[in-house]
Amino acid sequence: MNREESIEEFKEKVVKSLAEESKLILQKNFNDNKEKVRELIIEGIKSLIKRAKESEEEEHENKIAVFQFELLRINIVNESYKILIHGYNSLWYLDAHSIYEEIDLSFLFEPFIKLKQTLVKEKRIYMGKVNDYDIQKIIFELVTECYRNMSESARTWLWNLDEEEWMKESGVENFYTVKWSEYQGKSETIFAMDNREKNIKELLELKKQPEEKLPFVYTVWKNSELEDGDLTKQNMLFINFKGSKLKNIDFSESDIIRGQFKDAKVKRCIFINARVIVTSFENSEIEDSDFSNAECTGIDFRKCELRYVDFSNANLKNSNFTNAKFKNVSFEGANLEDAIFSSKDIPFINLTSEQLQTIYIDGGEEI
Repeated sequence: MNREESIEEFKEKVVKSLAEESKLILQKNFNDNKEKVRELIIEGIKSLIKRAKESEEEEHENKIAVFQFELLRINIVNESYKILIHGYNSLWYLDAHSIYEEIDLSFLFEPFIKLKQTLVKEKRIYMGKVNDYDIQKIIFELVTECYRNMSESARTWLWNLDEEEWMKESGVENFYTVKWSEYQGKSETIFAMDNREKNIKELLELKKQPEEKLPFVYTVWKNSELEDGDLTKQNMLFINFKGSKLKNIDFSESDIIRGQFKDAKVKRCIFINARVIVTSFENSEIEDSDFSNAECTGIDFRKCELRYVDFSNANLKNSNFTNAKFKNVSFEGANLEDAIFSSKDIPFINLTSEQLQTIYIDGGEEI
C-alpha cells in the first residue's frame, strides 16, 4: 500500500470505532458536567466585563462588543484543552486592546488524550506511512467537531443573557454579540443584543438586501414600536422582539425559529402558515392575531395573555400554555400533542375529547 491507501485503511480499520467510542465518552462527560461548563462560561463573561470596566476607569474606554469563545489549535496539540473567551471592542480582530480569559475544559476532552496515545501505538504497523502529523490532524478534526456541537447548549444557556444585571455594566456596548469559534477562524453567533430602540422603517429596509445574506437572522428589535409591515416569507432565525409593541405585521409563511417575543405586545399580527418553532412568547400579550395552519412546535406561551387568537389547524406540539390567560381563543383542528395547560383553564378553552387525550395538565399558579 502507498501512503494514501495506508491512511485510508488506518482511518477505516483503526480510527473509526475508537473515535466513535471517544465521542460517546466525551458526550457523557459533557452531560454529567453541564452545570460546571455553564458556570465556567458565565464566569468567563463576568470576568471580562469586570476587566473592561477597570480598563475604562484606569486608561481608556474599551467597551466589549464581541464576546468570543475560541478553540486554539495549540491547546489541542499540547493537550491542555483550554479555550479562550476573548473580549473585543467594535473593531473585533483589529482591536489593539482586546482582553481574554482562559477556560480549562480538559476534564471534557480527556478521552481524546487517551485516543491519541492509542493511535500513536496502532500506527506502527504501517511502517511510517501513517505519521504523527496524520494522527494530530485526526484528533484536531474530532475535537473541533465536538467543540462545535457544544454551541447549541451554550446558546440555550445564554438565551436571556441580556436580562442579567451584570450584563448592564458600563464595560459592555449597547450592541454586542457572543460567538463560538475557532481562533480567528470560522465563527457562529450564539447570542446577539442591541439595546437601541428602532422603528418599522429600519426593519422593512432589510427586505431590500439579498436573501442569501440572511438580513433578518439574529437581528434585535428590543423595546421598539413596530407597526404596519409586510414580513411574509422571510428567514427570521433567532430574531428578537423582546419587550416590543408589534401591530399589524404580517409574518405569514416566514421562518421564526428560536425567536424572542418575551414581554412583547402583539396586536393584529398574522402568522398564517409560518414556522414559529421553539420561540418564546412568555409573559406577552397577543390580541386579534392569527396563527392558523402555522407550525408552532415547542413555543413558550407561559403567563401569556391571549385574546381573540386563532390557532385553528396549527401544530402546537410540545408548546407550553401554563398560567396563560385565554379569551376567545380557537384551537379548532389544532395538534396539541404533549402541549401543557394549567388545570384551571381546561373547562374554558373548548378542547375536543381527542385533544384532551393528547395534552399534559399542570397544576399551574407556580410563578
